Amino acid sequence: MANNFRSRIIFPALLLGIVLPAHSEKISQFDLTAVQESPVSVDDTEAYDNLRRLVTVMKLLQQLYVDPEKVTMRKLVDGALKGMLHELDPYSSYEPFREEKNSHSVSRLAGVGIMGTKNKRSGLKVICTLKNSPAAKAGIRVGDLIVKIDDKPLGGLTYDQCSDLLRGKAGTAVKVELLRNGNDNPLFFQVTRTADTDNMPLVRDVRLLDNRIGYIRIESFGKQTAAFLDQALHRLKEKNCQGIILDLRNNPGGLVEAAVDLCSRFLATGEPVITIEGRDPAKAQKISAVKCKKYTRLPLLVLINRFSASAAEIVAGCLKDHKRAILLGSKTFGKGSVQRVCNIRDNGTLRFTVAKYYTPAHNVIHGAGIKPDIEAPLSLKACLLLAQQMENSPGVIHPAKKGMIPDVQLERAEHVLSGIIKLSEKKNLPAGKN
Repeated sequence: MANNFRSRIIFPALLLGIVLPAHSEKISQFDLTAVQESPVSVDDTEAYDNLRRLVTVMKLLQQLYVDPEKVTMRKLVDGALKGMLHELDPYSSYEPFREEKNSHSVSRLAGVGIMGTKNKRSGLKVICTLKNSPAAKAGIRVGDLIVKIDDKPLGGLTYDQCSDLLRGKAGTAVKVELLRNGNDNPLFFQVTRTADTDNMPLVRDVRLLDNRIGYIRIESFGKQTAAFLDQALHRLKEKNCQGIILDLRNNPGGLVEAAVDLCSRFLATGEPVITIEGRDPAKAQKISAVKCKKYTRLPLLVLINRFSASAAEIVAGCLKDHKRAILLGSKTFGKGSVQRVCNIRDNGTLRFTVAKYYTPAHNVIHGAGIKPDIEAPLSLKACLLLAQQMENSPGVIHPAKKGMIPDVQLERAEHVLSGIIKLSEKKNLPAGKN
């Protein structure tokens, strides 16, 4: 069975059907055997007693439940496994084997370009639609609540189950039913999946603000993030940029490797970035900054909010612990765990948590989140409205269009970073130089 394991990072604010393929969630560089649990000894007597209890209930249901087709042994065991994994945490799950789902490899699955958060009882709240993605072209907006995918209600489903519904073979269509503020009736969309991943502008917005401050918005962490970031930093340095605002708001995460690469630009080679730790702390895996082009003296401020998650939290926690950046905004989502996927031949797929991420100061991310140095909280309504504005007007503090709100977090970030730059200049410190 060990050969069927593969490790993945499960997004909290999901890249639900994002144009990144499902295999992008693998942590390919890092050897997670270091965080495997030791074999667990089982008290056979206790195990058999509890199995007897389970079988007793199953037999009772098979004898007396009103619909006999619902209480076949396979369906009852599937239900028991689903409940077992669901009780562990929101990211662990069991998915019964389905022939049609396994007819093509996971690496060939495509998505629609939605980022969202999942409420256990309701649907998916859209927090971002990637520019030029199928979802954006179809008309899906930030703030929409997706309640059904291909007529399947999303209430009670896990993150991964929703993501699996959105993903499929490139070129196929998926039907999305959603609720939108201002509309009394549900809206329906047909969205065609795409596998165009390499050209996604994950570092989408780069501009020079007032006071020689550069602004870089990172939507998620993928294979091209570091390359896009290098281009952005080079362009801003050519414009005599003296400080950087790195916007990770609404960033749901992505590849751990990309987060490590980003941190490496602002840290000395070899400095700790993250620790992946399972049951045995002695087997923890420590990941450090890699050799690359460095910007270790450039003043840095990172914007975060409640939708910054996973790889975004790795970056925020790392730079905060090293005192390399000021964090401004609100506490992050708190998703910092590693899931392992185990295929049980033709009997289904188990997904369960095997390790957690820790910052360089050994602060756990999972369930705790990363707190900003400077609190600048927004209501959920304002947060979603601002996220919608950022689709068309990122890096703009005072948008000109009627009905739009000022980006008070970015405004404060600019003031704080301007003060840091001026203080550095008065002390004759090398602000703005590598």
